[in-house]
Amino acid sequence: MNGNVPTSLITLMGVTRNTDNYGVRVLMSGAVEVLSDLYPNAELALLDYGREAFRWTETTKGGRREIVLINLRFSWKVFLSNNLFRLLCWVALTRYLPRRLRESLWQRNPWLRRILEAQWHYSLAGGDSFSDIYGLGRFLYVTLPQILVLLMGRPLVLLPQTYGPFRGPITRMLARFILRRSHTLFCREAEGIGVVQLLLRDANRVVRIVPDLGFVMSPAPLPEDVQKQLAEIKQQGPLVGLNISGLLYGAKYNAKNTFRLREPFDRLVKQLMEFIVNDLKARVLLVPHVCGGTRSQEDETRLCNRLANAYADGKGKRVYYIDYVLDHRQIKTLISFCDIFVGARMHACIGAASQAVPTVCLAYSHKFGGVMRPLEPGVQVVDLRIVSASGVFRTIKNVFDHQAELRENLQALLPGIVQRIGFSINSALRVEADGKVTK
Repeated sequence: MNGNVPTSLITLMGVTRNTDNYGVRVLMSGAVEVLSDLYPNAELALLDYGREAFRWTETTKGGRREIVLINLRFSWKVFLSNNLFRLLCWVALTRYLPRRLRESLWQRNPWLRRILEAQWHYSLAGGDSFSDIYGLGRFLYVTLPQILVLLMGRPLVLLPQTYGPFRGPITRMLARFILRRSHTLFCREAEGIGVVQLLLRDANRVVRIVPDLGFVMSPAPLPEDVQKQLAEIKQQGPLVGLNISGLLYGAKYNAKNTFRLREPFDRLVKQLMEFIVNDLKARVLLVPHVCGGTRSQEDETRLCNRLANAYADGKGKRVYYIDYVLDHRQIKTLISFCDIFVGARMHACIGAASQAVPTVCLAYSHKFGGVMRPLEPGVQVVDLRIVSASGVFRTIKNVFDHQAELRENLQALLPGIVQRIGFSINSALRVEADGKVTK
């Protein structure tokens, strides 16, 4: 990618550092790697929610990169100068004033000043939260900062993500507002083109397909104690990594069958562990991808611990969970030790596939198929809304039996996938000498 970009400030939104969901952290780290390559001399800022602004560093291929938080507040405390609702109202009331006057007024607020200073704003919307599938509140949480940027007349680029579904009239209206006014749209699956064009009633709206940014995130070394535990487990035979989504397993979504799965997810998980141990004669390594402890409703560390202990009761040690605090980059390294991987969190699956580990995705939405299709047959997607438990087991056995050739297939595909991410974004956003970007 072109590294000489004459700009001063670039912001990223729709991801956060302070989250228990490692999928969102993976996206943030992947985006920082891509933007650091494109803008090596610019200041990178995260436009996100927080009580206090702070700085931290992220690992990139070019070295450590400092990131600063521009902290908005998503709060009923409208007296706060950085309250998002207050800022939206102020901008909406003044945006039709003469440009010099309105920008002079906006400059008086430190947070609006920073938004004005940024040459480009990039958004990821949590990867799959540009939708009301998780409710209106979550949709507003990720889209209102984008609307603020657009109301201020600043250029917004939507990085590769999933668009839709949009079931409610409010989400459809706001989604149209953002999609029509964004400078460039990137999508991580081909189905997104139709979703956007249908919503906008515009068959000519350009949407560029680019692989998920999680593919470019670098792993990090594991602690020595964890490496020793993994070595001992690997000596016992084949190892199947298993990620169990706390979102699907949790009482709230599981009892109501919110995602309309064919089989109850908790029952499927139990049968799945039995199948791997008894039929495949392998060991199971439980891999969490939401790590928040007791404070997180979707926490998977406690779930993994509970399942590993329950299975060991009277049956010997065949299901393992390494109870150690690891970050999202270290979890990616942990996954690399598996012979095959089965996951219900998409970025856990991307962590496996991006390291050429043959993978079976337990899908609960259309996003899995579109994102993973370019990696077939090394990655197989089973739609839990359609496929029965026996169908899931058949797919896993097929991947397990052909893992060597599937690994070779992934190793051949991955360099092109990673290269395509940088090349596609750089091509769509050509940087000229004056710092302007053109399609």
